[in-house]
Amino acid sequence: MDRRNENRGMSPDLQQAEQWLARLLDADCPAEDRAAFERWRNADPRHAAAYHEVESIWQHSEQAVKDPAVLAAAYRALRQEPGRGVPRRWLFPTLAAGLAIVVAVVALPHWLSTPSDPVGTAYATPAGQERTVVLSDGSSILLDTNTQVVVRYSARTRRVDLLHGRAQFSVQGNHAWPFVVHAGNGTVTAVGTQFQVRLDDGSTDVALLKGKLAIATQSPAGSLQSASLVGGQGLAYDDHGDITPVHALDTEQARGWTQGKLFVHDWDLPKLVAEMNRYSTAKLEIGDASLNELHVSGIFRTNDQQTFLQLLQQGWAIQATRISATRIVLRRDR
Repeated sequence: MDRRNENRGMSPDLQQAEQWLARLLDADCPAEDRAAFERWRNADPRHAAAYHEVESIWQHSEQAVKDPAVLAAAYRALRQEPGRGVPRRWLFPTLAAGLAIVVAVVALPHWLSTPSDPVGTAYATPAGQERTVVLSDGSSILLDTNTQVVVRYSARTRRVDLLHGRAQFSVQGNHAWPFVVHAGNGTVTAVGTQFQVRLDDGSTDVALLKGKLAIATQSPAGSLQSASLVGGQGLAYDDHGDITPVHALDTEQARGWTQGKLFVHDWDLPKLVAEMNRYSTAKLEIGDASLNELHVSGIFRTNDQQTFLQLLQQGWAIQATRISATRIVLRRDR
């Protein structure tokens, strides 16, 4: 019953309890296995407590998958094909992974909000800086400029709250320990993958670079929506829980900020200025209404505002006037 690689980060008692539950759920579980389970559970109060916790999670999961929309989302996102000849009792990790993600993204927000560390560990970046955080399980988070996250790991789930900004998550695979990012009115759940989430002005953008994701949202009124992504896809959802259609992802553009670059294709100037302002304490302002209709394409360094202003002047005849240490006004060069 040794599945240490799958259950890294879980306590030994919880690992054993999960494996016993897998055996007992098998309709062909022999009587000697059931007797061995009773001996294990009665040998130590911690065994009984661990089994009660795992069994409770399973029961909640069964309730979750009664919702057809939830079940469909889990199926689309997590369909796996076990290899031939695998004994039935060892199919539990696949089923458990699917149910864990269903629970994580849709069915049990209260359960997910009770981690072992109720405070968690906060990480943040100021304007113009990025930061990589390596977590205890080997997963990592790359925080973009002006971003804040709170990490809360428990035996049940790896939870990260994205409070604002953008982050790229590189997740170590563990089917028994889903990785759940809470952003806005939704959750993004992975087992092992690389993806980005951005929360900005009530809108959440999700970009999946590789792997699979399950996304679920809940409106203020309590209605649920769900979707799934595979590598090279993205979507967005708003603070009402409405999810946009899945779209193909420009992975070069998505990865650009991780390399200090901004890949711009036919952006209006206000959008470009707003994005560049995220990386500097000196904020750009558009002082000429005619510039609002100007569209720009190019590749710009996010940490080099001066070169950006020179390119605007050379390519689009835009003059930059510094008003103060924190204000720069853009106008047409007349």
